[in-house]
Formats: sequence, structure tokens, C-alpha cells
Amino acid sequence: MVQPVCHRVEGGIVNGYDNDFVRKILRKHARKKHRSDATTLTPEKEESQRVSLPFYPKLTNGISQILLQHGLKTAYKSGNTLKDRLVSLKDKIPEEDRSGIYEIPCSSCPAIYIGQTRRKFTVRLKEHKNAVENGKINESSVAAHTTEFDHSVDWKKVKFRKFVRKTSHLNAWESMFISTAEKPLMNEDEPPIISPLFNLIKQKTA
Repeated sequence: MVQPVCHRVEGGIVNGYDNDFVRKILRKHARKKHRSDATTLTPEKEESQRVSLPFYPKLTNGISQILLQHGLKTAYKSGNTLKDRLVSLKDKIPEEDRSGIYEIPCSSCPAIYIGQTRRKFTVRLKEHKNAVENGKINESSVAAHTTEFDHSVDWKKVKFRKFVRKTSHLNAWESMFISTAEKPLMNEDEPPIISPLFNLIKQKTA
């Protein structure tokens, strides 16, 4: 099979895309494959995907309609239940063993990376550290940022932002944190879900 040849012209590429853009696209697909190969847990199978929200008539109805467009049904809950007033009956899962949304800050600039993990938080964090230390830019946007700009990561200020028990909700939570972030992002990829809902949340919390 003959491989297509891409002729370079004046430091760019004939079809109009520069080298940096092409490299970022290739890294994006390489990272997706790496995450898929590394993930040992599979998404939970559910008859339908639901999001639980507190009921506020002026706000909740609009949010529900937007979520429905993305295949997410809304279940309403009271914000003041007996369960909330009692001590938890289950042992809490240590933060380092949780799945959910996390944030990694750069120590050389204000940029942060926001990501999700279905596995233990510590496992995913070790993968980022390994990628940064060994310049594996195809496995981590954090590594791509530190390599490209010669920056370093402030590992002591890494944050676990949100515990997400159901893997089917991870994309929605990650998209919300990315879309409402107040700092520049290291993320090279678009959030999994793009919706005006997140602009509404950002306005309400501003």
C-alpha cells in the first residue's frame, strides 16, 4: 500500500494546516487510544442515563430540557432529607481511591489541566507523572504542555475536584468543570459535551 506524501511549503503544509496543528490532532487520538487501553473498568450499563438535581422551578426546568438534548434524563431530589442529617451509614472511600474529576496546576504559569478517571485517582496521577518525567506527550496533555513550554507541574497542589460514582456521569461533570474554569487550560481536547447549559451555570456562580 502506497503511503500518501505530504509536501511542505514555507514551513507549513500544502492543505493549509501547520505542523503544530497536525501534531496536536495526532496527540489527541494517541491519548484517546492510550486511555482506552489503560482503563481496566468498563462503563456501567444502565437502561437510561439520569442526572439527579435539586428542584428549583425557575432554573431546573431549563436545565432539564438542555440535558434531555444530550440523552440525559433528570430526576429531582429534595435538598433537605433525613439522610443528609444523619451520619453516613457507609464507610467513606479515601480520596486517593476514588474515581471522578481532578485538577493539575502548572507551577510556571496559571494554566491547569482538568481530567476524569474511572480508576483510582492515584493510579491516573502516577500516569501523568510518568508521562511528564519521560516526555510522553501522546499520553498526557500535561506532558505536552510542560514539554512545549519547558514548564513544570506543582504536584503538591493537585486537587481531586469531584467524586463521581457512576462512570456514565463522568463526561458531564468533566465538561462542566472545563467549561466553567476561570483559569487557562492545558487541555488540548474539547470537552466531551458542549452545551449552553454550562454557560448558564457559570453565570449563576459568578
